[in-house]
Amino acid sequence: MNEDNYYKQLEGFKITKFLGVTTEDDIDGFPQFVLAKKGFKDVMIEVSRDAEGNGGGFLFIGDTK
Repeated sequence: MNEDNYYKQLEGFKITKFLGVTTEDDIDGFPQFVLAKKGFKDVMIEVSRDAEGNGGGFLFIGDTK
């Protein structure tokens, strides 16, 4: 998978809602967010440890450089 192209498709979208963290059995939950961009259908993103979905992860949020 070309990760650059995969993540670039989110450029210009803004987080409009935090949906919460999924809870399924004993698996770490995935933080879920709704993103919006004028002229496009809303999308949902989930934060995972890896591309295989092996459990919830952590999203570092900070100032841009």
